Amino acid sequence: MSTQTSDNFSAFASLHRYFALIENDKPTQEQAQIAVSQLHLVYGAESEEDLMRRGGPEIIQMYTDVKNKILNAAK
Repeated sequence: MSTQTSDNFSAFASLHRYFALIENDKPTQEQAQIAVSQLHLVYGAESEEDLMRRGGPEIIQMYTDVKNKILNAAK
């Protein structure tokens, strides 16, 4: 398995755990920031900036929606 594929899978697993957490508990700001820091990897981008530069409008909108859901859960 390539490093990028492994990173993408790890990011997906982390986000899955985060969303399972918010079903039953309120996450901390730190947990939300960690989840956001992994989100771009799920979309195959090297960084949020890379995603914004290379992603199409639908991908960017999906990313933004998920990012907002992550951050709003910790408010």
